[in-house]
Amino acid sequence: MTGGIEIIKMKNPTLAILIIIGICLTSSCSNGKDELNMVKPFRPDDKYFKSALVTFHFMLETSPVNVVDSLFNNLVNKYDLPVRAEGAKDGAFRGVSPYDAFDYRHEVKIKIKDSKIIQVEYNEVKRKGIGKREDSEYCDEMSISGTTPAIAYPAMEEDLLSHQDLRKVDGVSGATYSLYRFRFAVMVALIQAYIYE
Repeated sequence: MTGGIEIIKMKNPTLAILIIIGICLTSSCSNGKDELNMVKPFRPDDKYFKSALVTFHFMLETSPVNVVDSLFNNLVNKYDLPVRAEGAKDGAFRGVSPYDAFDYRHEVKIKIKDSKIIQVEYNEVKRKGIGKREDSEYCDEMSISGTTPAIAYPAMEEDLLSHQDLRKVDGVSGATYSLYRFRFAVMVALIQAYIYE
């Protein structure tokens, strides 16, 4: 099989990349419950809606920031995705991404009352259950970038509570990709706030 992939890679690098992405998508969706299935009712007639979210998530992990920003804005505009809690149901909602290439899942819990987000808690959690925020070894490694998850995530949470619009949440220097992971997870939670009691 390895030889076959080598031939594909040499003859058609785009096909090889698509095969690798397909393997990654299959493995991320086959390990436990596929939580993105919960967003399907938001656009029930669009069979590509969930795929667009999954594709964005994997592009987020592999693309330059300017490309990620453009993809994010295009996704929000194309599907008219919620970025605020106006008109959403009251309650507690959870947004979860597929696992990324480093075995982390991006998770947020939000609480909505009277069309406002009143509580938010974000973390990037390893498959083994360890969150970056609590992982002192990971935080020590990341501190050379000028920040750590223990600093950046609370700043993003406060920004969301202050602005009430996930597009207005500013990135923390050294945690730019985490900003888009945060936005993705909040968007998934907001989608559920619009479709579930």
